[in-house]
Amino acid sequence: MSVIDALDMKIIRTLQGDARKPIVHIAKEVNASEATVRRRIDKLLRDGIIERFTVVLDYHKLGRVIKAFIGLRVEPAKLRVIAEHLTKHPDTQVVYRTSGDTDIVTEVIFEKMEDLNIFLEQELNLDGIVGTIVTIVIGPYKRCPWTGL
Repeated sequence: MSVIDALDMKIIRTLQGDARKPIVHIAKEVNASEATVRRRIDKLLRDGIIERFTVVLDYHKLGRVIKAFIGLRVEPAKLRVIAEHLTKHPDTQVVYRTSGDTDIVTEVIFEKMEDLNIFLEQELNLDGIVGTIVTIVIGPYKRCPWTGL
C-alpha cells in the first residue's frame, strides 16, 4: 500500500476543489515546485489513490431536484442480484452494502416526485426485498467533496 504525506494531501485537496487547476497554480498553492507536483500527481494516479478525474454536476440546474436515500432490507441470498439491478438504473447515484437496520442503501436523484414514486413501485418490486426505508433529502449541510452531492 502506498504511503501519502502532508504534501500529497494538500495536492489532493487542491484537485478536489478544481481538478482542472493548472500545475503551476497547484505548485504555488502547496508551496512546491511544478516538477514535484507533477511527479506526485503521476504517482497518486499510478498507485490508484487518485482513480480518475471527473465532473461534478449541479443537479438542480439540470432539473433533478428530488434526492432520496433508500434503505433496503434484503434476503441474504438475493443481495447481489438486487444490488446489481440497482446499479444499472440511470437515476441511481450510489449503492452501498450496509449493516444495521438495512442491508443496502442507495442514493437516487429524480426530476420530480412522480419519478421517485415510479422507481419505488417498479424498480423495487423485486423478489428478495423485504422492506424499504425512504428518506427524502431536504438540503445539504455539507456536500460530498468528490461528487458534489
